[in-house]
Amino acid sequence: MKIKMQIARLYGLEFLTAFGLAQVIWLALLAGRGFSLAQIGLAEGFFHLVSFLCEVPSGMIADLLGRKRTLVAACLVRAAAALCMVASRGLLGVCGAMGLHAFSYNLISGTREAITYDSLLAVGRTEEYERVAGRQSTIWRVTGAACAVGTALTIALGWRRAYCVDAAAALAGALLAAGLTEPVVTRAQAARQTRALAHFAARTRAHIAQSLGFLVQNPRAACKMLADGGSGCAAALSVMLLQQYMIELGLPAAALGLPLLIINLAGALGAALAPRLRLPFGRAAALCVGGVACSVLLEGAPLLALAVLGGAVATFWDGVLEIKMTARLNQDFPSDQRATLVSVQSMCYSLLMLPMSPLAGAVCGAAGTGAGIALLGAGLALGALAGFGAYRFRAARAGKE
Repeated sequence: MKIKMQIARLYGLEFLTAFGLAQVIWLALLAGRGFSLAQIGLAEGFFHLVSFLCEVPSGMIADLLGRKRTLVAACLVRAAAALCMVASRGLLGVCGAMGLHAFSYNLISGTREAITYDSLLAVGRTEEYERVAGRQSTIWRVTGAACAVGTALTIALGWRRAYCVDAAAALAGALLAAGLTEPVVTRAQAARQTRALAHFAARTRAHIAQSLGFLVQNPRAACKMLADGGSGCAAALSVMLLQQYMIELGLPAAALGLPLLIINLAGALGAALAPRLRLPFGRAAALCVGGVACSVLLEGAPLLALAVLGGAVATFWDGVLEIKMTARLNQDFPSDQRATLVSVQSMCYSLLMLPMSPLAGAVCGAAGTGAGIALLGAGLALGALAGFGAYRFRAARAGKE
């Protein structure tokens, strides 16, 4: 395997899968087509339902059929989603397009991390994973931010042409993914190269049993997944709520773009600098979660500049934690179940978002947006202290035994 070429193609694929002129302002585009907020909310709900149901099965597809094939399929489904949106005439067509888009995200999630780590594993260079993953995340975040800045171009093109451009980018991604080399580091992966569908039902049952067995036998890995999901949930919710809070603090709605761009770029900076944070994993994780917690507290400040600063710093530490946690978990995951288990990690975030989203909204409605954000930060800080205390206690106990 030519690892430099493989990584370069993965970087290019990261750009093409993150690129989406229409996807950045899909809500505004649907509203401009005459859809009501209730209809848009229904389409968004269908997106999350498909995403939740397909997250783990998509990881299993990648592990059982191959990561390269799955990435090609993800890009083709993404192109189909954009074209389905172009062809849609009513809510049913829009929901179909949203469902396809969610499924394309699921196919990428877990598969991207698995093929990257196993490519490095195949050539004995897994110590470079943090650096490579940090660059991938940076490309993803910066591309998304650039598309957000280009909303004027999207509006000038019109929603149909914008979705056609997104479909073209997705098809280019499929061609790039087809040029990847499938990493082979186990016998099972070698067998699926030529007999991907052989004994598929039996292999699926065995795969599920092995993945569940790993989680049962490695409760600390499961706890890491939940900790990562909790921190990411708090960071994402606080930034969502911050948009309303900035307006309440006097910022015109039309001026939200600049602070949101700063916040997104801070996350990209965190992902890029994560490999430079050379601390033992436990300390690094505690620093990141604590950083997110304190920053979310700052987001509730009554000064606009401090609130934006809090959002940027929270996103920065969340970007660092994303890379550190994924790198550490990939060291633990067996290669044959890697994409599935990374998908389980992503599902933890979705599971926590389901109850936390309405709860955070209710708290902000009752206490005020700024106070609600501060309470969210305080809750995360207490949870981080308790979690880190339990981690240190278990480590000390294990040392004595």
